Amino acid sequence: MPSAIVTGGSVRLGRGMALHLAEKGYAVALHYGSSEQQAEESADEIRSYGVRCHTYACDFTDLEAVGKFMETVSADFDDIELLLNSAANFIQENVENTSTKTLIDSFNINLFTPYILMRDYKRRINRGMIVNILDERILKTIPTFAAYSVTKVALSHLTHLAAVEWGETVRVNAIAPGLILPPAGQSDDYLIRGAKQVPTKTYGTVEDIQHALEYLITSKFVNGETLYVDGGTHHMSRE
Repeated sequence: MPSAIVTGGSVRLGRGMALHLAEKGYAVALHYGSSEQQAEESADEIRSYGVRCHTYACDFTDLEAVGKFMETVSADFDDIELLLNSAANFIQENVENTSTKTLIDSFNINLFTPYILMRDYKRRINRGMIVNILDERILKTIPTFAAYSVTKVALSHLTHLAAVEWGETVRVNAIAPGLILPPAGQSDDYLIRGAKQVPTKTYGTVEDIQHALEYLITSKFVNGETLYVDGGTHHMSRE
């Protein structure tokens, strides 16, 4: 039975992808940041598919802890075939108003952590695939969520670099979601309003992201690609 590491796997898109992997027969190493209760609830649902699931708490702002993460997980799972980097923070501060804490935390969580995990995955596992979760806004110049946007653009470039360097043993791809889930604290009205700006005049679902993940897993000749799941929004104006 193959195993997958899913960061940020107890909530939102990470949870949805972890459940999809469990349905497909993957055992899951489920990372979470702070909410043990949410993680255990998600883990119980994953186990309902008849697969193993272990939870791992790790503060991704602590790079020393991140440096030990892959060693810890690989000691519990000897058949890892997928690293899914989904954990991220998403803070609405433009360039001028970005606090130093937001800047540091965003780079640690959204860029430095996946960089370290990708590096350590290659060193220790050296097979299968890595999937990084990006954002359709990486092709746009929108100052809102400035630190987040910068880190996701950098993670996109890292995806390409690693794909070229490691393609013989580890494929590296990415998914760039668009309007899928409302931000924390927002209702589905946020999606309804936002859909008016999408070429399809609709918004996506977690299932759309699951389908994208399944395509990347099964299409063995796809490497270094980013699947935009956004109704075509990334083709619109960059402003």
